[in-house]
Amino acid sequence: MKMGTAYYGALRNSGMPHRSATALVNALEKDMTSVLASKADLTEARNELKADIADVRHELMAVRSEFKLDITRLEANMATFRSEIRADMSEIRHTLEVNGERQSKELAKQENKLTLRLGAMLVGCVSLLFAALKYL
Repeated sequence: MKMGTAYYGALRNSGMPHRSATALVNALEKDMTSVLASKADLTEARNELKADIADVRHELMAVRSEFKLDITRLEANMATFRSEIRADMSEIRHTLEVNGERQSKELAKQENKLTLRLGAMLVGCVSLLFAALKYL
């Protein structure tokens, strides 16, 4: 109220009528108490914000710890998966090598059979040729 009296006095000294000065001081006091924030209000809001920030920081640390744990689990799973893939690849490589060797042996057998057949056919053709030449 001390500030309101000073404003009232200043307004009256500048030539403002009593009613207008009183209305202006009352409106100003109303706004200062209901609309504008006091230092105590600001201090309280600041403390609340600090507490909220501390809570958020704590929650972020918890989430960060969870993420680190999840990453560690994923790395372990990836290592297991990698070793399983390597084992599967090794098994496939071995199977291909065995099949390749078997195919090579089978191909060699077929080559020998074809060589023998071709030789027999060649002998037969040569024999027929000599027989035909004998009668000519």
